Amino acid sequence: MAYRWRSRELTVPVTMVAVLTVSGCGALGGPWAPSSGGASSAPPRPSVTSAAASLVKEGWFGPTGPLHARVEMRGVERLADRSVLRFTVTSLEDEARHTGNSFGTAAGDFGSYRIPLVDPVGGKVYHPLTDQVGTLGSKPGYYEPGVRYETVVYYPPIPADVRTVTAITAGTAGEFTGVPVVDGTGSGGAMSPTADPGGPVSPTAAPGSTVSPTAAPGSTVSPTAASGSTPQPGTTVSWPVREPAGQVTSSVQDLYGITESAEKTTIASGGDETVGLRTDVLFAFDSERLTAQARAVLDDVAKETREKADPARPPVLIEGHTDGKGTHAYNMALSLRRAQAVRRELQARLGGAYRFRTTGKGETEPVAREGGTDDEEARARNRRVEVSYRVKQPTGGSTASETAGTRADEPTTSGGRPAPFHADDGETVAGRTSAGRPSGQRLRIDVKPFYRDGAYLVAVFDIVNLGPGNLGAGTGYGEDIAYIGGWYTGFSVVDPASRTVYRAVRMGPDDPRGPDDYVDPGWATFNVEPGTGNRGFFYVPAPPPGVTSVTFDAGPFGRFDHVPVR
Repeated sequence: MAYRWRSRELTVPVTMVAVLTVSGCGALGGPWAPSSGGASSAPPRPSVTSAAASLVKEGWFGPTGPLHARVEMRGVERLADRSVLRFTVTSLEDEARHTGNSFGTAAGDFGSYRIPLVDPVGGKVYHPLTDQVGTLGSKPGYYEPGVRYETVVYYPPIPADVRTVTAITAGTAGEFTGVPVVDGTGSGGAMSPTADPGGPVSPTAAPGSTVSPTAAPGSTVSPTAASGSTPQPGTTVSWPVREPAGQVTSSVQDLYGITESAEKTTIASGGDETVGLRTDVLFAFDSERLTAQARAVLDDVAKETREKADPARPPVLIEGHTDGKGTHAYNMALSLRRAQAVRRELQARLGGAYRFRTTGKGETEPVAREGGTDDEEARARNRRVEVSYRVKQPTGGSTASETAGTRADEPTTSGGRPAPFHADDGETVAGRTSAGRPSGQRLRIDVKPFYRDGAYLVAVFDIVNLGPGNLGAGTGYGEDIAYIGGWYTGFSVVDPASRTVYRAVRMGPDDPRGPDDYVDPGWATFNVEPGTGNRGFFYVPAPPPGVTSVTFDAGPFGRFDHVPVR
């Protein structure tokens, strides 16, 4: 989840959010990290609290100098023109700490709360409203130890049939599933504190009033209430809310699931789909002549295209790609001839209802990094023909869930129920040490049970630094797979029966200008010292409902069979 500034999303007039001036409450948290008592080879398990209607975790947040904090998600309030996430943050540090970019991963957006909200049934992600400064919502400052800071972040309106979302935090706490979405009151103006879905919010002290530094635990004070005063442990502080500056940007994106088989790779969302056909299966070597096996493969592609592609929204785009061998001119010509061969076969099967467009890309858009340890496999992945189209949408203005007579948080043919809040990852089901890192660095992965969240499967694990040195702050696990932007895109989940490979879920369409965003923590290495660990997770498309265990391909750590799905 490596954020980039997005300039091509829908913009809304600044007057729409100019009066977003209310503080709120909620909470953030995460699992575990190094204790103040020093490093050990076996870090303690996450300290996580779960009570009725309490979504609380403890963890370390931020890519550099992470903040140790307890976070509680209170809920999302749905208004006519926006949605409001409310949570609280309690610092577990020994001294006052500024957040820096502890709760956001966008460079230059320090101190903001870039927390995506995922609808795991509808396949959407809602990003915070932003302006030219950063995220709209609370404006944090220094976190005093033991003080509970009420925080709000503003989002685009969430549809009325969505009752829970998953909040993705940039820290070892990771995902907060089962965050309730409730209907609020008002539209565009300051919000009543009593509209908080988690309960009433105590009023903040009036600016300029005197607040005792020894306020009773549980009371709510304004951080600017008294010049020079310091809130004491046990008190509650409501951060001020920043006024928007300039144009406000609203971003709602489709989630894209990536699945792979021996014949093809499919990247699909609710809006469009791309099927990448492996040319080693389709064509004779160094030729556009189709193989005998290609006929059956193209029969399946034509059937799927007829079922899914919308002929009213042309074209069906067919792109040819090669590996990096050969000259650029030769690769461009070969890739175009292969794309044209696939177009002729699909036209013969689909008739005249669809319009096609073909192009050859040569070696210019690889999906795997060539020249590494798996060079042959990487080149084979890059040799492909991609068929892309827009997906048919429900008619009559209804959503897919409405057409099926279900709510967005109930199981559908494409996805199960959204997960409830997961307070505990469960016991380790498998583990292994890898010593293949540079300079003899040793890491251990502890695999936890995986679980379903709507249409997705959540892979969960801890990675422990066994030394001898510190990890680089940017250590990730993308390997040679060119799904650039995700921190665990070199990992995957395999259905052992069908041998289908499920890869990390992407936020939005592929961006050729730079790395993409994936449903993961936005960073992989929060704690760097030997003896400390980092909880990791990433979302993949869920295998069929009957699958109760999977194989986990953990890149440099190897493969783990029989990982339970709960």
